[in-house]
Amino acid sequence: MQTQEIAIKSNVRVLLKADSEMLDEVIVVAYGTAKKSSFTGSVSNVSGDKIAKMQTSNVSKSLEGAMAGVQISQSSGQPGSSADIYVRGIGSISANRKALIVVDGVPYEGNLNQIAPGDIESMTVLKDAAANSLYGARGANGVVLITTKRGKNGKVKVTFENRTGVNMRGVPSYDVLTNEGEYYELYWEAMRNNAYASGQSYLAAGQYASADLVSTLGGYNSYNVADAELIDPITGRLNANAKLKYHDNWLDEAFRPAMRQENAISLSGGTDKTSYYASIGYLYDNAYTVNSNMDRINARVKVDQEVNDWFKAGFNLAYSNVKTNSPNVGSSSYSSIFFFGQQVAPIYPVYMYDKDGNKVYDASGNVRYDYGTEMGKRPIGANVHPIDQQLNNIYKGTVDVINAKAYADFTFLTDFKLTINASIDNFNTRTVSFQTPIGGDALNVNGRGTTEMERYYVLNANQLLNWAHTYKGVHNVEVLLGHETKQDRVENVWARKENFLVPSNPELDNAAKLSDASSSAAEYALEGFFGQVKYNYDEKYYFSASYRRDASSRFHPDNRWGDFWSVGASWRVNKEDFMAAATWIEDLKLKASFGTQGNDNIVNNQPYKDQYKVVSNDGAIGIQYTFRGNKDITWEKSNNFNAGVEFNLWGKLSGNIEYFRKTTWDLLYSKPLPPSQGMPANIYENSMRMRNQGVEIELNYDIFRRNNFKWNVALNATYYKNELLELPSDRPQEGWATGKYYRKVGKPLFSYYDYKFAGVDPDNGDALYWADEKDEAGNVIGRKTVNKTSLATRYELDKSPIPDLYGGFSTYLEFIGFDLSANFAYQIGGWVYDSLYSGFMGAGSAGTNWHKDILNRWTPENRYTDIPRLQENSLDQGVSGDRSLTKASYLSLRSMTFGYSLPKRWISKAKIEKLRFYVVGDNLFLLSARKGFDPRQSITGDTDYNYSAMRTVSFGINLEF
Repeated sequence: MQTQEIAIKSNVRVLLKADSEMLDEVIVVAYGTAKKSSFTGSVSNVSGDKIAKMQTSNVSKSLEGAMAGVQISQSSGQPGSSADIYVRGIGSISANRKALIVVDGVPYEGNLNQIAPGDIESMTVLKDAAANSLYGARGANGVVLITTKRGKNGKVKVTFENRTGVNMRGVPSYDVLTNEGEYYELYWEAMRNNAYASGQSYLAAGQYASADLVSTLGGYNSYNVADAELIDPITGRLNANAKLKYHDNWLDEAFRPAMRQENAISLSGGTDKTSYYASIGYLYDNAYTVNSNMDRINARVKVDQEVNDWFKAGFNLAYSNVKTNSPNVGSSSYSSIFFFGQQVAPIYPVYMYDKDGNKVYDASGNVRYDYGTEMGKRPIGANVHPIDQQLNNIYKGTVDVINAKAYADFTFLTDFKLTINASIDNFNTRTVSFQTPIGGDALNVNGRGTTEMERYYVLNANQLLNWAHTYKGVHNVEVLLGHETKQDRVENVWARKENFLVPSNPELDNAAKLSDASSSAAEYALEGFFGQVKYNYDEKYYFSASYRRDASSRFHPDNRWGDFWSVGASWRVNKEDFMAAATWIEDLKLKASFGTQGNDNIVNNQPYKDQYKVVSNDGAIGIQYTFRGNKDITWEKSNNFNAGVEFNLWGKLSGNIEYFRKTTWDLLYSKPLPPSQGMPANIYENSMRMRNQGVEIELNYDIFRRNNFKWNVALNATYYKNELLELPSDRPQEGWATGKYYRKVGKPLFSYYDYKFAGVDPDNGDALYWADEKDEAGNVIGRKTVNKTSLATRYELDKSPIPDLYGGFSTYLEFIGFDLSANFAYQIGGWVYDSLYSGFMGAGSAGTNWHKDILNRWTPENRYTDIPRLQENSLDQGVSGDRSLTKASYLSLRSMTFGYSLPKRWISKAKIEKLRFYVVGDNLFLLSARKGFDPRQSITGDTDYNYSAMRTVSFGINLEF
């Protein structure tokens, strides 16, 4: 509602008036802007103010839980790493599934860590055909429009912001064993049980386990007693006289709080003819794990100039320099601290110790690290030390980015406007990786280094002809005609050398042996012609139609062109005369749309051609066939139906409810070929069909709104169902298994297929699995339990990673200068393979740690449990099949900010417009199925030893004058 001033009287009558600014909010859409009330498509947006209240080095992560229909997948906590953005579900099988990113009207190919969050005016997501069909070949997976700030008419405004904070691990470690004696006892039990299963008596098996325990574990004995006396062979308990010599925790040594520093200053203003915005910023984002950080310098200048009544022009120039240290921490490798640090048993020290348990130092006084060879040979990761290697190995990247855009507007005749846009994005990247000769992967080659240089530039140009006219005051027509071209070129050169002279110098001139080198270049081009017609009658009845014809260089000339279109309509019911009495309904709009989009982001830039690699064949030139082309390959295509209602009630409750149905066909499929055809063993073709359909809800409620007290809450929720509609013709039509998934009509794309756990045999602790029971003819006549996975049957599990519901909720409170905001994200339902937990619940592998849940394993004294007995190196007793599936529900406090703005009367004499102090926290907590488990890592059902998400808490100051 509008804010009104009322004179003080004994009786006051107030007539509430709709805030037309709120109802006629201008939103950014494809190739322009539109009033939200007139838009027939589906769109959600988040303001720059809300983004600024969060704290992230990559703005993609600010969308988590922020709007309906948008999912965020965060596979890494590395500073600056991007989150993957998915709109209305999984859009493809083998091609790109992510949304198209458009910055200030230009498709953006870079990492979003190159854009300073403080420069952003808004982020808008286009979700249906009416909203994004004008992007044609690239709009099938949704479009994210990022609009940067520009100057406004008025005096010069200078804004300065500083944030100083601390980064720490945002997701705790799994609840693994940390007690050395407990681990020795459990591994003794696994060895004893294995020996007993091999035919030894219980007594003999216990004696064998006690005698060989330490040697089996690589010779590492954390206690001061003899190896054979460490565990009592009868009781299986730690020697009562054993005293611990050392106690190290790998993750505690690798993780520590780290400083984060961010500064930004901007200048903006304008006149009736000119507007300008300029900013410069610096961010140092140091991670909680050693030798991992990001350093960014960014600058932007944006100028708009109205030269005369018919000509307006402007430019937008941005530069960023981003340097990252991103060590090898996101893979299942012993050199990754996230893998090794959680897998390694607590008996293995981080540092070297003498026989009395004292740390060993080198001649320079530095503590020496234990590479798993000092007391014997560590069974996992011998000659590897992820902390020392992370400190000494180098994985550095530097990227310089220049984004330049210019435009010119020409107004002519009556109601015509021609806009010409041109832009160039230039990315220059240098990446250096170096594995130290001190230990680890490059120990045997005396160090290994790789240097890579890449130049990537994108040229984009479009011409837009707009005509807008109003006839008799009620007939409003807008017409857009456009043409667009896009050209990409990437050039890459890299080399790898070994045998380094100076262990700390990663430059290739410091190495003697060239082991590999390569260079490549690739190009991509797109051309499109498009048009749109919008009509409304008296701002009550709205109609829109769009059409685009695109040509992509990724396809054979015979299949290069594609046609995409949409139609949409809406009805503002509240504008009707029969709604005049319903004054509490300030806005009520019904809308529907239908149309098609495409996806040309598939496999590589020339999938219709056979592709080869030149190799050495005993010194002669050889050819290796690497990719089998298919000239018939073409676009993945989608049609999208959307229907919904938007409303604003009492000037307090606003929102929208939408139903969507998106059907995608000609899905890219990797078809296996007969071995007789040689390599490659597969060819890509278009042959599958899939559907996503669901319901979205967005609600916003102003609980209280006065001059000095405002309280708002918002909620969004999305339910959707994914199902396959058509399978490839070469596959069994009743369905087929591919890895851990089962493809079947009527089932989700990522429907799980695996063994079914049937519990634990209380008599002996065997893990039991279900298997089909068959008659002599091979017909299934029932089910039985077996104790080996080799005898078990894999089944459709009727489970998938698709959640039942996902979304977010937030609140904002403002009172006498104080402000408080909190943003939550949630997911209900869905299933994920918890790979880490599976690894922690094995039956016993030398050197590998256990989760504390293993304490509830089967023993003769604990017969009724769902955790099988320990048995060294037994795959059947480990975690297999649906035992690894974990509920993917979660609740996260995405961000929280508490601030205080000094009263203007205190600061106005100093010419200060605003002075605000605040505390902001990001990724403050996560509730999930178990401690350490983060289902946000993937939307396709996997979690792994990835770089855990980061938590940041900062103090900030915002100054405007």
